[in-house]
Amino acid sequence: MTYIDFHTHNRATAADTVAVVDGRDTWGIHPWHADEAYTVPDLTDKLAVGECGLDGLRGPSGAVQQQTLRRMAALSEACGKPLVLHCVRELDALLSLRRDLKPAMPWMLHGFRGKPQQLRSLLAAGFYVSFGFRHNAESLCLCPSERLMLETDCDTAPVSDLYESVASQRGLSVASLCTSMAENYRAFFRKEPLPLQNTASAHKK
Repeated sequence: MTYIDFHTHNRATAADTVAVVDGRDTWGIHPWHADEAYTVPDLTDKLAVGECGLDGLRGPSGAVQQQTLRRMAALSEACGKPLVLHCVRELDALLSLRRDLKPAMPWMLHGFRGKPQQLRSLLAAGFYVSFGFRHNAESLCLCPSERLMLETDCDTAPVSDLYESVASQRGLSVASLCTSMAENYRAFFRKEPLPLQNTASAHKK
């Protein structure tokens, strides 16, 4: 089986895992650094713009974060790449921004830990929702398979452990979950999954 890790900061990846590594496979300005100068690199080989977003606990002012996020969203539209989002205690602002911008490219909220009511708001707005090891179990089970993604983020445990847990919670086989995740990868990134790496050491810094 092939496991897809939709958002990770770990470059050391198991041989059975397709990992979307932040900073390698995606590029964006994190809300913590929204007030810093940046130069947009060549995004041709990137899968997505991000992670970017809004954080109510850390970083510059909300106004600055929103301004930078608008720029990242515009970049996403201009280059035809989806948007990977970080959001902490600013969900209403994020939903409002999406309603205002009406993006054509898909948006994914990574590391979602919210309750079912928040999940329903995201789904109604058209988001994909990515879950990690720490999540609300009810929300995980309520999320439609076609909008569900799985990630390790900064956790060092293999994503296959997460797949086993999620498959058990949702009453699925791990194989069927892997198939569903591959379909979502194609739908979100609009391409086939990246080739598997030969060894876990291939991506060590």
